[in-house]
Amino acid sequence: MNRDALLIHRDGDTPLYRQIADILRDRIKRGIFEPGSRIPTEHELCDSFGVSRISVRQALSELVGDDLLEKRQGSGTYVSRATAGGAQVVRIVVTEDQWVTPLDAAVDSFNLENQDKPIAIETQVVGRPQLRSNILGAVGRGEAPDIGLLDWAWVAEFASLQFLCELEVFDPAWVEGLRSDSYSAFVDKASPALHSVQPEANVSLIWYRRDWLRKVKLKPPETWDALVDAAKCFVSDGKPSLAFAGGTIAGETTTYQLLPFVWAAGDRFLAGQQTTLGDQAVHAVRFLVDLVHKHRVASQEVAFYPWDQSARMFACGEVAFAVGGSYEKTLIQKIAGWKDQEFHDRVGCIPIPSPIDGSPATVAGGMAYVIFRQSKKSHLAFEVLKRVVSPDIMRSFCVSTGRSPTRMSVVRSLDPTRDRFIKEVAELLHMAHRRSSLAEYFRVSEQFQIMMESAITRQLSPEAAVERARGIIRILIRERS
Repeated sequence: MNRDALLIHRDGDTPLYRQIADILRDRIKRGIFEPGSRIPTEHELCDSFGVSRISVRQALSELVGDDLLEKRQGSGTYVSRATAGGAQVVRIVVTEDQWVTPLDAAVDSFNLENQDKPIAIETQVVGRPQLRSNILGAVGRGEAPDIGLLDWAWVAEFASLQFLCELEVFDPAWVEGLRSDSYSAFVDKASPALHSVQPEANVSLIWYRRDWLRKVKLKPPETWDALVDAAKCFVSDGKPSLAFAGGTIAGETTTYQLLPFVWAAGDRFLAGQQTTLGDQAVHAVRFLVDLVHKHRVASQEVAFYPWDQSARMFACGEVAFAVGGSYEKTLIQKIAGWKDQEFHDRVGCIPIPSPIDGSPATVAGGMAYVIFRQSKKSHLAFEVLKRVVSPDIMRSFCVSTGRSPTRMSVVRSLDPTRDRFIKEVAELLHMAHRRSSLAEYFRVSEQFQIMMESAITRQLSPEAAVERARGIIRILIRERS
């Protein structure tokens, strides 16, 4: 029998789950399970204590309620950093464990300089689809975290609702220095205040199979017609050769991927403060519809693809082209099993091409850390964020994740051979534009997604889909004003 099982009194009055909780609580307090470490899985604890999963889950639930443990979706159960003796705890909400890494480095840096007043972070990991509603719910209950990770496109709305701190309040000179070192796409000229910091950047693009194009002696397409011709070369047995997110299921990913087609057509919708869909938007929507129904290089199912479907199809060799974002590199490599050199040999990327001889287009995006006004430790939260975007931590995070830094000085310091892809993305950042910083952006973007889905599914013609979206967006903007 396992030694832990001998610690359980099965005939006593104390419930099994309470005994397990007490044993784990004692081990946490004695440092056997250190702050931030992952404890054994439910299955391992069941085997160790010789009890059912119900008892283990009840025990873990009690310790989570006591702030001794925290669950991270898809990763496991961890000892809360709030258990670190004497440390002030900063509460943080992120979407994936990878976003905790730069925060950990920032905390280590702070604690090295402030050994008499250390801080610790308590992290809640919330899946991307639930992130927005989770944070809005927490704010509504008066329980907002100290630091939150948001899609940059949401920041203006959250700021307009007075949810976020202006970072100039803490250190205006530091904010000015950060602005001067950031790519222009990440400096919101429409807002005099800075409400977020962004440790990484990504751009929308089209992934293409470099090795496949090489075999048929094709160059990467530079126009819409060239994209169609190239995609037709790889259609086989009626299976599509190009993928993109084209509907409401993919959410903001649809806007991120398809808005550059509208820009490439000459329409400045959602570039800066423009919210009017022009006639050029009809041209772009018709082209995307034709990819599906006329040229048959894309599936009718694109209207119902989840946000990462195109990248997954590309990684599995199902399509030769996929509209996506530079942040998908890690996912593609993981699925395909390609190391960096093989990835470079097999895969290339281009901005969204123009209809004829115009300029290509791309959207700059990314996730951003913010400090909530409800935070009672906003000054400590700022010290963390200031270090998150310090050159050393930003460089380390971006190199490890394959993402591009938002600071020009960090990009210049990268190794041109080792960090080749990051350098390529940085070149696209020079021509990239950000989605609008309008407070109404989220609702306007939803109408853009509905417009695309209704046209691709042929519920409406491209002209009717654009006209419908134009009218609703006009009402949304009028409501705010």
